[in-house]
Amino acid sequence: MPWMELSLNPLGDWDEEGLTDWAEALGAFLTERGKEIKTSLQLLPGYQILRMGEEQSAGELLISSSERLIVMMGLTVKNAGEREFAEMVTRFARQMGAMALRAPINYVAEKEFWRGLGAQDVLEPSLLREEIQKDKVGVEPLYKQSLLVTYKDKPALCLEPIFCTARPNGPVSLAARRLEKLLGGGRPIGFASRVSAYSPWEFERRKWDDLLAYSRLQAYEVLERLIIQSLPLEYSTPFNG
Repeated sequence: MPWMELSLNPLGDWDEEGLTDWAEALGAFLTERGKEIKTSLQLLPGYQILRMGEEQSAGELLISSSERLIVMMGLTVKNAGEREFAEMVTRFARQMGAMALRAPINYVAEKEFWRGLGAQDVLEPSLLREEIQKDKVGVEPLYKQSLLVTYKDKPALCLEPIFCTARPNGPVSLAARRLEKLLGGGRPIGFASRVSAYSPWEFERRKWDDLLAYSRLQAYEVLERLIIQSLPLEYSTPFNG
């Protein structure tokens, strides 16, 4: 499916805490236009889903905190009412601090609508043919504790720290041990992973696993620095051992 993305000039910092209020505001907007649609929020690692409607017929906004991106899912702009709602969502995204809004294109009229707002076509990712080169894999901080795995300096995967029931196979770095003490009282910490919306590639499962394996130790080190930087000064001395 083709997509278009509208770059936004956010009106402030990312306001994830205000998302519940925005969900209610969007529901009220629809009600005022004669559509009794119930909105609900689902929290997942690294993003939230704002569902508008019931089950099969529901439209959704996928809200990626780590990439400050809002994606419209199952929502069209075929008529004036839908276009008005899309403009409302765009204002919502900008006020929430989003950097971009992405929408699917099913009809020529939708393409013309989004192009009129300044949206650009999103290039389709291509399958990565080569083997993953370990020295080309990097890790960068995103929003809060989210991390970005890069490949050849381009976005690849987003990582979200989670508590696990067991440690992953392979060596456990000192940074990982310190994080376990710092955050979880010794509970293992791992990462939930998903492909970055801005990745130029699609990954076979094996290459996805290689990216995770090559980035894991570095990811713990970057996460440890982020956590320590967020602590009050008296708690910011790294653990020994």
